Amino acid sequence: MYHPYLMKRWVILMNKTFPGMLEHYVVSYVKDEAGMSPDTLRAYYAAIEQYVIWLKDTRSIGIKDIDVTHFSKESIKSFLSYIESERRVSVTTRNHRRAGLVAFLAFASEVNPVYANTYIDAKTIKNKKAPKPKKDFLTVEEYQAMLESIDISTDTGFKHYILINAMYDTAARVDETVRMNMEDFSFGKENSIVIFGKGSKYRRIYLSKHTVKLIKEYRRKFNLEKGAMFKNYCGDRISDSGIDYILKKYAKTASVKEKTLGSKTVSPHILRRSKATHMLLNGASLPIIQRFLGHESIQTTEAYLEIGSEAMTKAVEEAGKLIFKDTPEETVSSWKDPDILRRLKGMVK
Repeated sequence: MYHPYLMKRWVILMNKTFPGMLEHYVVSYVKDEAGMSPDTLRAYYAAIEQYVIWLKDTRSIGIKDIDVTHFSKESIKSFLSYIESERRVSVTTRNHRRAGLVAFLAFASEVNPVYANTYIDAKTIKNKKAPKPKKDFLTVEEYQAMLESIDISTDTGFKHYILINAMYDTAARVDETVRMNMEDFSFGKENSIVIFGKGSKYRRIYLSKHTVKLIKEYRRKFNLEKGAMFKNYCGDRISDSGIDYILKKYAKTASVKEKTLGSKTVSPHILRRSKATHMLLNGASLPIIQRFLGHESIQTTEAYLEIGSEAMTKAVEEAGKLIFKDTPEETVSSWKDPDILRRLKGMVK
């Protein structure tokens, strides 16, 4: 038997117009009742927002006039084709938009039965197979070239230098970097930062002495004790796109010295992958890298560190030198162990 309050609330929602239902979905349901993360909330809202704008621009349908009929399977497929062909979004983004619309219709079908068939139809729209992403990382030389291209004699340059260094040294995701506060850092016996990451989980990252020195100077120079660590020109917390712009700016400048940078798309994520790859090539174990990156499973870390054969060959060669550094190289012809030779001959008979 339904509780009277829940019944009343359900009836109110069922009778809401699309704007009212959308408001409840974004303000209350996604954040509180469904327990979705802020990143998921933003992604789902972006899908609905783009869809509403598309209805207005292509079909002259205002938000107040939207109803269940405007979420037909054909309409959603037309919208997805439009953002991919006209707006030039990636296949991954297209699939995210589909997921956002389906999630909203799932909610709508629960509070208003007229959306039930619409939701079932929308679920049958298949995700488009995305090309396997290129798993680039920066070589040590490329990363150093980027840092050296920054004019740290200016306040802006110094801030950008600290930003890139902190992102690399912590392997923080871009949204984790955006949320960094000065209070998150601890300096003393153990220098570290507590990062609020994916899945609303915290992890502690220990910092190199070089990074600690830079952050202390950054804090002193700009009198920063608390609040956002990285800000834009307006004094507001820096955005994802702001960080992306900064990285691409210095990658372009550094490509004059390191030509290979010109063929790589330098993004916030490439810094994270670069740090993890450099750790692997310097002998760090996968469980340590897994914990450092905040991955749930070691399989995710293994897939994440799918590096090129040239780099892997070099790493194996260097490891071999450490093990066999005192052993002179011998040719096969000088190998005169009669017992082993006899056993080998027996195997091939």
